[in-house]
Amino acid sequence: MPREFYNDNETSKSLDVLNGLAKKVDFVLIGGWAVNFYVNMQKSKDVDIAIDTEQLPYFKKYGIQDYGEIGIKYSLIDGTYVGLFIEGVADEDITIPVKKILATTNVIRGIKVVDESILLLLKMGGYFREERDKQRKDVIDVVTLLFYGRVNLRTVKKYVEEYKIDKRKGFGGVLEYIDKAETMWDYITDTKEEYVRLKERYKKEIRKLY
Repeated sequence: MPREFYNDNETSKSLDVLNGLAKKVDFVLIGGWAVNFYVNMQKSKDVDIAIDTEQLPYFKKYGIQDYGEIGIKYSLIDGTYVGLFIEGVADEDITIPVKKILATTNVIRGIKVVDESILLLLKMGGYFREERDKQRKDVIDVVTLLFYGRVNLRTVKKYVEEYKIDKRKGFGGVLEYIDKAETMWDYITDTKEEYVRLKERYKKEIRKLY
């Protein structure tokens, strides 16, 4: 099994917060936990969700702060950062509009999760890149989702064109991430040989479209 990026002490409380929110608020899961729900690898220590403005009263009691980007907010719930991607507020700072995120989901473990193709592009947006660990986790999540999720690359291409996504946040960035992640292969695959095999396969598929 690949190595865990975070230890259980960092992720178990985060999962408790996520499951608790699912009983009280209508949201769509994005971010690291969304990747985990699709591929059952690499848990997260933060919770990132897309919401409409009707859900805001619940979070106000925990406080709503800027998350380092103008349109992205967070609440601190039981010591866990809950990133709030609010419809009409966060759109300028992410690759896919929140309205589209809210409308394009799958239900996994009883929770609405954004579709894999949109999730890949959201992760490529790189919301919070100030911290090196978050940068590395983004790379690992993108490549893990690509290798083991069911990302439809033609659908990704459609979204890239529709929303005029910069190449560094689209296929160009994905190719860069695939190369970069080879130094972290043990967080993604069981062996380096498997990583190299999947790397060459997906680089070839992406280049056919890009």
